[in-house]
Amino acid sequence: MSQGVSGEIPILSRGSWIFNLRSSTTSTFKTELYESIQEYVTGDDNFNLIDESADITKDQGATYSPQFSYLDFTNRFSFMLTPNHRYTLTNTTGMDSIRESRDFFGFSTILGYDSSYTQGSTEWKNNGTTLNVSSKWNHESDTQITLSNYDYSSSYDSKDSADVNNGRMLIGSVNEENTLQDRSLKFHHRYMGFENHKFESGIDETFYDISFSDHKIDGTTSNESSIEQNGFLHSFYIQDLWVPSPRWVIQPGLRVSYFSERVGFYTSPRLSVINKISPNITVESFIGKHYQFVHRLSGYNTTRGTQGMWILSSEDIPNISSLNTHFGLNWDFSDYTITGEFYYRSMDNLVQFKESSIPVTSLRNDRSEEESLMNIGSGKTNGIEIILRKQKGPITGWLSYQRNKTQYTFPNLNQGKPFFSDHDKTQEFKSVFMTNIGSWELTANWVFASGHVYTNSENVDVENLQIIISSHRNESRLPPIHHLDVSLSKTWGVSIAKIHTGLSIYNLYDRINISHKRYNPYKSELTMTDVAMFGITPTVFLKISF
Repeated sequence: MSQGVSGEIPILSRGSWIFNLRSSTTSTFKTELYESIQEYVTGDDNFNLIDESADITKDQGATYSPQFSYLDFTNRFSFMLTPNHRYTLTNTTGMDSIRESRDFFGFSTILGYDSSYTQGSTEWKNNGTTLNVSSKWNHESDTQITLSNYDYSSSYDSKDSADVNNGRMLIGSVNEENTLQDRSLKFHHRYMGFENHKFESGIDETFYDISFSDHKIDGTTSNESSIEQNGFLHSFYIQDLWVPSPRWVIQPGLRVSYFSERVGFYTSPRLSVINKISPNITVESFIGKHYQFVHRLSGYNTTRGTQGMWILSSEDIPNISSLNTHFGLNWDFSDYTITGEFYYRSMDNLVQFKESSIPVTSLRNDRSEEESLMNIGSGKTNGIEIILRKQKGPITGWLSYQRNKTQYTFPNLNQGKPFFSDHDKTQEFKSVFMTNIGSWELTANWVFASGHVYTNSENVDVENLQIIISSHRNESRLPPIHHLDVSLSKTWGVSIAKIHTGLSIYNLYDRINISHKRYNPYKSELTMTDVAMFGITPTVFLKISF
């Protein structure tokens, strides 16, 4: 269960304080929905896969008792010092934690002991403060200055014990402490003194400090390591919104970046053109170059503490670059709007960590190119999207259709042949309808989409209990998914309070949709099982505001 409170309080008729607090409530009572979410989220964890491999005939078994909690608090103070100068201070604090207790019996061939016990604790914390100063100097010029400091940390502690000689003994422990600090200064200026032009320019200064600390004890062996990254990113940009005629809008732009960890200047030009062919028809196109200097950690062996952390580009980790193009058309007629879009994106220097490596170890530069723990490749994405909207009348809503293809190519993966990305979804159709039945609001949403891709088990190898995909990666696809969701709600006014309550039902006809395949390397032979999404799921909600 969870609860929250939010509010807004005026400050001297010139500003306001807005706050929002949310937190979870720990309860020993667990609903069927809670347990299904827990199984879905944690089922791919290695420990749960070991549990899944239990053989009753060998007296194998395991128990798992997790406790999840979260807390986040946001404060925003805004004050208008003069009619042309506004100061805004925002602070966001959050914490998510997992407490876990695991007991294993009969897994000596995997864990080394017949009876072993693990107590683990994981915490993710974030704390960010932003000061924004907006100034309007006259009708032609305004500026915005932003100072920010964000701290993100993750920690993981676990202690392993086992029954040895009729007594319980500590056999190992893990302690991970990982931090990211992002400090930035941004200056943005807009000038509208030239006819038909709106010039914007700015400077971004960002400083990164990242550290990974890891201490492991396994029996009598102790291993401690730490890795630090420090870097800064300087950027300058300029763009012009040019309206040469009522039918044309042309917006060229240029960003030049300097990154300390891969010394050099990176130029990112972009151009957007909008043409109003008729009062009801508009076409638009865009092309732009982009660079990414910070990467989020992922990988089969990413530890609980490092999952979701960030690393900087370095001598060994390249900057990701992409060229993005887009062409769209918008047609308004009567109560309807049709929007069509074609897009294409090419990506270079994509980074994928090898299945047998722990991503953080890739930061160590004491390996030769042949021993690299990363694969470097490229990718392409192209697709179309069509949306039909109805904005007026007793029934409103939209229909949308999207067709997409995303493929990656890595010289050292899949025998160098292109393969679909894990998130590739060939097509998706959505329909949303909204209407009123008396004072009640009714919303219905139906979704039909292609299934996700996966690799057949005959193309998956197991080496040292690690899954290695040798060839024919992601050449199979799961069955299509579809579900109908409905929501019925009503709003009442009671004295000074406004009450919004209702009922929503996900997957009304209880369709069994398969999310992905789950591989288990801990059984005598590799197994592959279907992981289903939620079945019919009703939710009752109540919101009270003053």
